[in-house]
Amino acid sequence: MIFFRPFYWVLNVKDHLINKEKIIGSISSVNTPYHNYDVEDYTSYISSTDWVYKHQTNWFNYALSKRDIENYQKFVYRKFKKTRLHVNSSWFNQYYPDSGSEHYWHHHKPEPLTNIYFVELEDKSLRTILRHPVTGKEIIPRVKEGQMLTFDGRIEHMSPPNNTSTRKTVISFNTNFI
Repeated sequence: MIFFRPFYWVLNVKDHLINKEKIIGSISSVNTPYHNYDVEDYTSYISSTDWVYKHQTNWFNYALSKRDIENYQKFVYRKFKKTRLHVNSSWFNQYYPDSGSEHYWHHHKPEPLTNIYFVELEDKSLRTILRHPVTGKEIIPRVKEGQMLTFDGRIEHMSPPNNTSTRKTVISFNTNFI
């Protein structure tokens, strides 16, 4: 199996500070209960998510400014020489403070790209962990709030348990080439 090399990238969301409060406010108005669900025989617990309803809100277009969307499209063209792409699903996940909420190992195949925009990430111990596609080694990309982690959709990844005093909020979306 051939993977993109390198297999992940970190992009800056230039208008993060402008949009952060709008995003958090919109997420807080979505009435989502705590979610437990099975991921390959392991129960993940995410404090709040609209993953089940991911086609109701287009978080990609809502959370990112026109400038950030254009920058993302330019990145995809530079790295993959693809001019046409389609974001086929987007959703939010929140991991409340001291909740132990987590998202166990999973992947998004067959999607070519998976993207995680870190809207809130005060504690670096909550960064997403990737599993190297060849060695299986756990890799923690140096990502921070206001950045987006983009990687091959076949890469296994997880969000560690939140036992900190801060909340983690992400917008996730999958990109397909057309």
